[in-house]
Amino acid sequence: MKAAYLTGHGGVDKFVYGDLPDPVAGPGEVVVDVHAASVNAADYKVRLGGGAYSGASNLTFPYILGRDFSGRVAALGPGVTDFKIGDPVFGVMDAGIEGCYAEKVKIAAAIIARKPAKLDDAEAAA
Repeated sequence: MKAAYLTGHGGVDKFVYGDLPDPVAGPGEVVVDVHAASVNAADYKVRLGGGAYSGASNLTFPYILGRDFSGRVAALGPGVTDFKIGDPVFGVMDAGIEGCYAEKVKIAAAIIARKPAKLDDAEAAA
């Protein structure tokens, strides 16, 4: 999958666009095709490192930023019964976990919700 990710802490030169492996849904998880992701101030703080954001000083690189997303369910892990492939969803990654600046993201099914039909993907991700 394509992703915008960090190769290390530092300036914007550490933020690159390239290919990373697709995530795989484990028990109780779904993979979502990301249609929109939010951008917020925590992203640059994590990029710089040394802060309290997402354990920024202890990241493993490459590291994908982005906490809020909207998209469609692409795969179901074992035990997921509340969603089906193709469902429009939105959510926020669990504390200390990111990964939404990518074509796909893996997340616990218990912490996402169906996207309201009256919202487009950008609105839902915001």
